[in-house]
Amino acid sequence: MSVFSSDGTENQMRWDRTSDTFMEVWYSTLTHEPSGCGVWVRYTITAPAKGDPYCEVWGFVFDPGLRKSFAGKQRYGIDALGSFGRDDGALVRIADSWVSENHLEGSVVHAGRQMSWSLGFEPQQRCFQHLPQPIRRRAERTVSTVCSPNLMTPFTGTVRVDGDLYEFSGSSGMQSHRWGKKHASTWAWGHCSNFDGGADAMFEALAAKASIGFLPGPTLTFAFLHLEGEDIAFNELRWVRRARSSYTMPTWAFSAHTDTYKVVGASRAHPERLIQLDYQDPDGSHRYCANSEIADLALEVYRKTRAGWRHHRSLTASGTSHLEFGRKEPFEELAIAF
Repeated sequence: MSVFSSDGTENQMRWDRTSDTFMEVWYSTLTHEPSGCGVWVRYTITAPAKGDPYCEVWGFVFDPGLRKSFAGKQRYGIDALGSFGRDDGALVRIADSWVSENHLEGSVVHAGRQMSWSLGFEPQQRCFQHLPQPIRRRAERTVSTVCSPNLMTPFTGTVRVDGDLYEFSGSSGMQSHRWGKKHASTWAWGHCSNFDGGADAMFEALAAKASIGFLPGPTLTFAFLHLEGEDIAFNELRWVRRARSSYTMPTWAFSAHTDTYKVVGASRAHPERLIQLDYQDPDGSHRYCANSEIADLALEVYRKTRAGWRHHRSLTASGTSHLEFGRKEPFEELAIAF
């Protein structure tokens, strides 16, 4: 069964504008190659179990030199959530910020500083589904699900932070969509499409643990590698059962295999390159996220032969990988930005 879908509705808003206990997020990450800065933007809707729904716009720039980084968000009442499909084709509009099938527009003012962006991207013909279909249906009903309508796509446009302008011309990035009732109990997520040496590769992985009633569920790992024109789907259900992950901020180690390929890898971010954020779930609980858009990644890829596993390729990303950890308790090593 394919791990891609192509019905064209994957980015459309799932919230019906009336239900409570619901959250929805559209997010993108990309790397500004000339400066090495990582960019992360989020558009969110939260309908709490108690209280009025609201929407937010988040923006981040991660500077490897740690001098020009930016982190901010703005919250709006739900009346700032615009109608669907204006002339700009917006899928979701929050005040003057919006997402369409081929564009991200937004701005955030926070603590006297401002970040704004105007980024076009080439929409992809297929949407990556992180979770196998049987797991996806259950996750959507009880926790949340995620997909990437644009798993790897070139971005063109600008990001501005105060007086600094970052121009993008075909830089590789991604755009994803998450919705459901709450975040997982714990998780680790990683993405990279900017490997050292310009390797023809893209890697996306998610490991997560969710409770089943009052009992903690197992940690499941969903990984995908595009290498030299070939899709290697470690996230099919039969391979998910065999994949392994171990994550404790700031390091995530993992392995997965199919009948033909095996990947063993690790991703890590220096603590000073991470930011901690408070994700507020609709049920009033909290998840604490430690995120870096300038992380490191190392992958060893093996191919099955008659003699067993034979090393096929080494891939590294030095400061151009994207990494996130999440859990119910704050990470004591990091201050909470907001």
